[in-house]
Amino acid sequence: MKEMINVVAVGTGGFVGAASRYFISTLVNKLNTSGFPIATLIINILGSFLIGLLTQLLMSLCPDNKKLNLFLTTGILGGFTTFSTFSLETVNLFQGGKAVFGVVNIVLSIAFCLTGVVLGKMLAKTIASM
Repeated sequence: MKEMINVVAVGTGGFVGAASRYFISTLVNKLNTSGFPIATLIINILGSFLIGLLTQLLMSLCPDNKKLNLFLTTGILGGFTTFSTFSLETVNLFQGGKAVFGVVNIVLSIAFCLTGVVLGKMLAKTIASM
């Protein structure tokens, strides 16, 4: 029964995250005419920042709440961020003759997503120490 509650927490969070990703992607893609997959980049950077922030806060404030951790990180942020879409869009850029965009997407995604996690963790440590 306990495992089923965890599955429901992840599934519910996944729905929230995936629906949020779809909503944001739709809005950003209406404004983006460059052919560069900026929506996925924004979502993954934001998700990386939030996972750094939330994991650090959860460790500090409620380390024993596994269900909340599963709901927020594995569920919401797992459904929100998308490595598979990043991968597909990057391959499509290369196959579509936009190699420069492909390389830029790889570099920006890695650099900004890792930076997002670090900044999120730093902010959480600051908040937790207040």
